Order: sequence, then C-alpha cells, then structure tokens
Amino acid sequence: MNPDSSESAPVTSLGKQADEIINEETEWADLLAQLDVHRFKRKDGYPEWHNSTPFCPMFLAYTWAKAEDIPLTAIPDRLKSNSELAAAMGFDLGNLPSESTFKPARLEEERFAELQSKVERGVKEIRRIAAERGAPICCDLIKTSDTESENTPTNRTVQRLLRKKGHQVLDELKSVAIPSISLPRPDNAIYDDDELLVLEAIASIKQKAAHDSGQKLGDMKNPDPDIDGPFYKDGPSGETLLKALKQMSVEKITTVLNFALQKIYTRAKPRLKELEHDNGSRFGTRAKVALDITYVAYYGDRDEMKWIQGAPDDKGYTWCHKFATVVIVGQNTHYVVGMCPLGSTDYAATDAYPGEDNSYYVGNVARRLLSIAEDYVDIRMVYADREFHTVDVIQTLTDKGLDYVIPAQKDRHRIGPMCDRFDQVKQGYQEPNDTPLYVKEDFAMHGAVKDGVSNHTVHTTVVVLPPSEDDDVHGRESPQPFVTSLDVSDEVALDRRWAKKQIEQYSDRGAIENSYSSIKNAAAWTTSKEFEVRWFHFAFGCLVYNMWLLVDFLTQDRVGVIETLNEPRITLSRFLDWLNDELITLI
Repeated sequence: MNPDSSESAPVTSLGKQADEIINEETEWADLLAQLDVHRFKRKDGYPEWHNSTPFCPMFLAYTWAKAEDIPLTAIPDRLKSNSELAAAMGFDLGNLPSESTFKPARLEEERFAELQSKVERGVKEIRRIAAERGAPICCDLIKTSDTESENTPTNRTVQRLLRKKGHQVLDELKSVAIPSISLPRPDNAIYDDDELLVLEAIASIKQKAAHDSGQKLGDMKNPDPDIDGPFYKDGPSGETLLKALKQMSVEKITTVLNFALQKIYTRAKPRLKELEHDNGSRFGTRAKVALDITYVAYYGDRDEMKWIQGAPDDKGYTWCHKFATVVIVGQNTHYVVGMCPLGSTDYAATDAYPGEDNSYYVGNVARRLLSIAEDYVDIRMVYADREFHTVDVIQTLTDKGLDYVIPAQKDRHRIGPMCDRFDQVKQGYQEPNDTPLYVKEDFAMHGAVKDGVSNHTVHTTVVVLPPSEDDDVHGRESPQPFVTSLDVSDEVALDRRWAKKQIEQYSDRGAIENSYSSIKNAAAWTTSKEFEVRWFHFAFGCLVYNMWLLVDFLTQDRVGVIETLNEPRITLSRFLDWLNDELITLI
C-alpha cells in the first residue's frame, strides 16, 4: 500500500480478517483459505441434524458470490472450472452441491436469512480493501447481466452497457485511484484529499481551470448552501488545490501518479486477461510496450523556468514541456503504465555521463520508464519513437534482453546515404509480388552510455523500407529507415516478406501519436508557471485517459468488434461529456 494513503478501519469480522490478509497479490483462493467463518455457524438456519452440505464451504461460497456479483445458481459451474477455488472453500470437486442447492430461496431465505446483513456489510469492506490495495479480486468492471442476450446486442443495449460500465469505472476512480494519491495537507485542513482530487477530476473532465472547477464542485456539493458557512458554501477553491500541488516535488508527483496508474492497471488486468487470445498478445505475460515523448506547447515568460525545452523544428511553437510515457501496445488499445517529466538537470543523472551536462539523457529516460513498467508487466518487445535512436538506449535494451524496433534518424554520413541510394541497394524489386527493402546487418553505432565512455559501440540491424504516405517526418518520397534487434534478412523473397511484416508491426504503436492529443484533452487547464502544477495535470490526465480506454475496450469486446475495430468506439469528447453527467457519483 501507499504509506501516505489512508483507509477507514473495517468493523465486521469478515472485513477485519480481510484487512489482515489482502495485499496487491491476494487471489480469492488465498483469502477464502484463511477466513475463519466458524463463528457465524450459530446463525445457520439449518440445525445440526439437517441433512445438508457443511456450513463453512457453503457460507464461503455465498460470500464469494456476493462479493463478485455472481448469481448463486452459477456457483457450481464456476467451481467446476476452478478446482483451487473449490478446495479453498472446502468442497470436494468430485461431489459439488447441485445448482438447486444454491437457489436464492434455499440459500438466502432459508439457510442464511439471519446472516445476509452481516455478509453484505463484510462484502462491502472486502471490496473496499481489495480496491484500495489493488488486489485482483472483486473486479466487476466487465461483468454484464446474465439475463442479457448472448447474441450481438442492439445499439440500445450497447448504450445501456456504456452507461453501466462508465458508472463502474467512475466508482473505480473513486475507490482505487483517488485513495492512492496523497496531497500535502496542513494540520486541521478544512478539505480532505479526496475533495481536492475530485476537484482535479472535474477540471480534467470538463477541461477547466481549478478555480472554475471549485465553483462547480461547490454547486454540486451544496446546491443550497448556508450563507453563514464560511468554508463549505463554495467547495474547495482552485487556490486550495494549487497550494497543495505547489508543495509537492516533481519526484513526489511522479511517484504518486505512477502508483495510481499501477493500481488501476492491477485492478483491470485480471478481467482484461479473460479477453486475451490464447497467446496472451494483448495484456499477457509478454507485453509489447512503446516509449514515447510528447510535447506540450509553452508560450509564457521563461524566466527562472528550469523545465522549459526547445521544441522540434516541425512544431508550430518554439518552447515546450516534454513528458515521456511507456504504454502497453495492443491492436486497438494503448494503455499508459508509466510516465516521467523531462527537462531539468536535477532529474537527469548527468554525473553518470561523460561530456557536458544535458537537460536529460534519453537512455536514462528509457531505463526509468522500463523500470516502472517492469514492476508489473513482463516486456518482450519495445517500440520507441525516433528520439530513442541512440547508443545508450540500444545498449539498455540489449542488456535487458528486449527486442526493439525504432525509427532511425537519417544522419549525413551513414543511414542518410543508405536511404539516398535505396533504389540501387534494395532487394526484391525484380520479382512479382515481392517486397522491396534493404537490410544492413551488424551495423555499428558509436556514442555515450551511462557510466561508460563517450564512444561506446553497439551493433544493430538497419532495415530500410520503401516510402510511406503516412510518414510525416521523412516525407512521402523518402525511404523509411529502422534499427532493430530482430533477425531479419533481405536475401530471398520469403525473408523480405517476413522482415517487412515484423518491422511494420511498429504501426501497432502508431495510434499512440494521437493518444497524446487525447491525454492533453483529458488534462485540466492552467495558467500557472509552476512546473509541478503542469506536470500533475498531465499525469492526472493520463489516469482519465486510461479510464476512457478501459470503458471503450470493454464495450468493444461486449459488442464483438474487438478484432475488427482499430479506433475507439467511443470518442473521447463523448466520454468526457458523458462523465460530466456522472460526476455526482464522486461527491
């Protein structure tokens, strides 16, 4: 748990036991095997002599079903496919009770009638504790009613599901993300952390500044305020939120918000894995991730601002803030799992590099992001944008044993000339239906590495593909160079086709370029010159962005288009408009 977060103490026997057992890795089998429920037996509706199934296994099954919102009559089928869970409850898998034994009339009205209220209160505490600690239990984000048709749902059904899932996601934001974020608070503070973070959520969803959102929160909390109440009539103000943010260091914000991202992902992953292909290509144990850097334009006064960076030449502005993220890459899902800011020598491990200090070293950025992601994702492939084409990054990926595909920068003396001579050196242009490309194996690169020398050497493979109409960086007439660790060749037609297919999987992360504009659209607006405030808004925007993806992804799966739809079914603007109507659930 985050040591800075707080939780109310459980009061029920089930809750107190769960409080001692549950951590971020606790599965149901772990929890049920340790729960002591013998004390509830005196409330058993069946007497000792009754010819019935034993009390403890039935009570544990009842509690589990209530916590996971599973129909009682579905318990036997669920246990047949999960022998570990059945054993933890105390059932003999070869002699499970029948479906009729679990009918509500028998279980609730006859046997556990006097225990229902205790179970409901205990289950509520178990769900809260699991949510706060990121445990993979009680995750009902993608559950749909068992009474809903198994056929392709109508648009009306889809809209109902959307509203239902969005409401559940907001509950997750309240129960998982917000408790995991702590803000500096003075003694005897008027407003709690969660009130200020709800204010941030309103600002993000409505794309407003904190002050405007403070008024909105006041309207929602106190539609008929007491005019004599000096503090609560308007809700917490934007200045109150900004004061708290300004007391946080950049490192603290990074740690706290990455922790919140992790908790959301940990809660979602058990359900998302149920939607995977058998090879685990989407959220499985061997994930593909992308490393990216985004630019947020800055037009104000630059005096005494350490984090301001010069913008790339192709941007329509001169100065910017830079933020880096690591994102899980799926066919149509790009989920942010880590982030960090760029631009200050205080944050760049400059002493570990030879030569003059830079505001940041992209190799160190790669290490930082991969370290965050590796805490809860097993990485197999890394896609990175062009700025990561450096010796330091490639050495890092090689040391970690990770495959990679990175667009190469066209230098003047080596890769640039390869592209200029592409028509002369490419293979495959004489055979019908062939794939023209050029592969240069054992390509040497030289440059600085962390804790090393300034002319360290690494070897990689360069692959040059034909021009693409979608290549906005090099232009539609320019060949596309990449560096990769993959074993590719241009020797025969089969090799060339395979090589092109492998490199073009880089397009899997292409939508991430658009995702940054979405993250910006999900972030609160500010005029503050304090970098900490701007960084917090961007990072919190990543949380809202992930929530949008989660709703969209789960909705797509429910309507059966997960393999065919390559863009979000739900636009971000629609999602934000709709969430605005649901904000009252956060109050």
